[in-house]
Amino acid sequence: MSVADRRRLADQALDFSINGCERLADGFRPLDRFIVSYDSLDGTRRYENVGREVLRCRSAAIILPYDPVRDAIVLIRQFRIGAALMTPGAAPLELPAGLIDDGERTADTAAREMREETGLEALAIAPIFSALSSPGLCDEMLHYFMAIVDASRLPLSAGLAEEHEDILPFAAPVAPLLEAMDEGKLMNGPLITALHWFDRKGRPMARVLADSITGTPS
Repeated sequence: MSVADRRRLADQALDFSINGCERLADGFRPLDRFIVSYDSLDGTRRYENVGREVLRCRSAAIILPYDPVRDAIVLIRQFRIGAALMTPGAAPLELPAGLIDDGERTADTAAREMREETGLEALAIAPIFSALSSPGLCDEMLHYFMAIVDASRLPLSAGLAEEHEDILPFAAPVAPLLEAMDEGKLMNGPLITALHWFDRKGRPMARVLADSITGTPS
């Protein structure tokens, strides 16, 4: 493949082989070390038996719950160890999300996690995009969904007691939420990613989903 081809604006294939794999640590997210060989980007040589460590993560669903009546997005707040270690905000804002169980449909995961973490049912739900969370670190694929919700039904708290979840769900008006993002007040990557998408495409998508509930084009 030519250098010009490599500059095309899309992810591309690259020939590689996995020559070995060693489990370095078990846990909720195991750590493996792969021995790989792969072609150089210009195709002139091959890198042989290179070690790469990767966290093995199941795919996850992330839900952007939107109330079109209130023009508000439902957020949650809870303790996060990564935020506690790296920022002054141990209780960041984020979107409801969760791991996809074996054999579970991704849309079912999205609806289930939103119910567990916000107490809300999806009036309509649809996929919007997928993204690798950090491909140099882990194999996690994030599947983003938009859900139409009625935020007037939000409970005061949510979460599963058996998972030690202490979650505050609440509705945030879109305009000040986007302003908070622009001012650097939000640190959760998937939330920031979803808000940038919503700012460009969210309301048209919400109208399509709302129409699917009423059966009448808006």
